[in-house]
Parts: sequence; structure tokens; C-alpha cells
Amino acid sequence: MRRNTSTEAGRAARGVRSTHAIRAGAVFTILLLLLGAAPTQAIDLKPQTLDAWNAYVATVNSTTQQRATGRSQFLLADETPDMAQQVRGGELVVTNHDPREVPHGLIHDWVGVMFLPNVTLDQVMSVLVNYDHYNDYYKPFIVKSSVLERSGDQEKVNTLVVQKANGVTAAVDCDYDVQIVRLDANRMYVVSNATRVQEIDDYGKPSQHTYPENERPGYVWRTMGVTRLEQRDGGVYVEVETIALSRGIPAGLRWLVKPLTDRLPRRIMLSTLAATRAAVNGGSAPVPIDDQNVAESTTHR
Repeated sequence: MRRNTSTEAGRAARGVRSTHAIRAGAVFTILLLLLGAAPTQAIDLKPQTLDAWNAYVATVNSTTQQRATGRSQFLLADETPDMAQQVRGGELVVTNHDPREVPHGLIHDWVGVMFLPNVTLDQVMSVLVNYDHYNDYYKPFIVKSSVLERSGDQEKVNTLVVQKANGVTAAVDCDYDVQIVRLDANRMYVVSNATRVQEIDDYGKPSQHTYPENERPGYVWRTMGVTRLEQRDGGVYVEVETIALSRGIPAGLRWLVKPLTDRLPRRIMLSTLAATRAAVNGGSAPVPIDDQNVAESTTHR
């Protein structure tokens, strides 16, 4: 299946403030889909749609295990020579499939890749697990972020995210289960599953209320993420995969929503990678990524 690939040339976004790539990718994916074109009528998550999502997640988990046990390359970048060359040259690379159609829904899958020179795995992880400061790093998007529970390499994290665009306010409250797996001194991966995704209607108004988990007017029902880290070549490779289940796009709105679900997620992921890179390198001033410093090409996964 073909993936589109975007790259951020050089280091133009080195000053973006820090955040957690694992969570931020999923959070901003949710906001993108919510703000794309919210219908006026709530829709229920169908059993067939959930079955398709669970099957896709099982495939992702199987692939993760194959990479972890050496049955395939640990890093996606090592499977694609052009991508490996790009990231070693300091570029940020984002790939995405066209959304996979499933009964009454779509599955979106994006991967972001970067190489951070002259840092260690522990330095990168010190940024990635800094949950309690997400709301500082990403104001005004992340309103609240906190660790609910922590037991060894397993964590439960909550985030409240708010965004406004095109006259629409999207507010989403999410809980995540996070599992950290350290394979050896130089390799580890992190799996993040949203256990609760709830939209908040009329956020900030007296009429504010939360929709039931499987009934909402917006688009996103489920999200998960997998991040792979490997220390070698004088630095750390970081790969972030974000997957989301959304309702299908009504035929009459495809002309409006398709450009959003194609172009903007790549830009969001690029900004997220750049923010994490800046955090690891001690950056602080935000530098947005725009179309002028993003080049596009095509690759195969």
C-alpha cells in the first residue's frame, strides 16, 4: 500500500517547545478530525466498525512484536534506504496511508521518523515521560495532563485538549494506558492505547456536557500509538506511529474533509517531532512548520 511522505528540510523548527510525541500525535489527530467537518447529529459506534478496529490493532501489535524480536527490522527507517538517509541528514519524515475504509468508518495511520544526534536514550525518555508539563508546553491546546497511575513500566495518563478552528470548538477528554518496554540498553518501545475518548460539547459554557464514549457528533472513536527508540550512530532514532478510528466521511463532505485528513496530519506530526527534538536539545521558542519548509515525495512501506 502506498504511503505519502513529507519531510522537514534541515533544522528550521529546532526551537519548538517540548512535548510528548507519543501522546501529542494522537491528541492533535483527534482535534484535526473533530474540527474537519463536524456533523450535527450524533452517531453510534457500530459493532462491525469496532471489530475492524480490533483486527487492525491486532495486526499493529503483531508487527510491533516482530520488530521487537528481530523477525523484521526494528525501525521502519531501516526498511527504506531513502528514509534512512533523510533522517540521518537531520530531516523529519512523516508517512501516511490513505485512510483504510472499514464498515461505517475509516482507520488512519501515520508514522513520524527523526534522528537526534549527540543524545542518549535516557535523555529522550526524560522528555517523553514528562506528562505533567504537557499543558505548559502546548498551551492553549493541552489544558490538562496528568498521570493517574504508575506501576513499574505501566502508566495511566489523562489529557484534556481544546482547540478552535473555523468557528468550531473541539474539546476532548482522554485516558490512555501506556506500556514501556525496554528491550536492551539501546532499544525500547512504548505502546499507548486510549481507553476513553469523550468529546465535550459547548466547552466553557454553562451548557457544557460530555457525550457518551461511543456516541458523539464528531469523528474519532479510538486511538493508539507506538513509539520506537533506538540509540546508535551517535544519537537516537525516534519513530512515532499514531492510529485513529473515525466515522466514515459523508459523501457530501469528502471534498472538504479529504484535504484535511491528508495534508494536515502530516504537518501536525512534523510539528510534534520538531517539538520533541527541541525539548531534548533544550529549545524553547516555538517555530511553526508551514508549507514553505515541507517537501513532499512518495515512498512504499
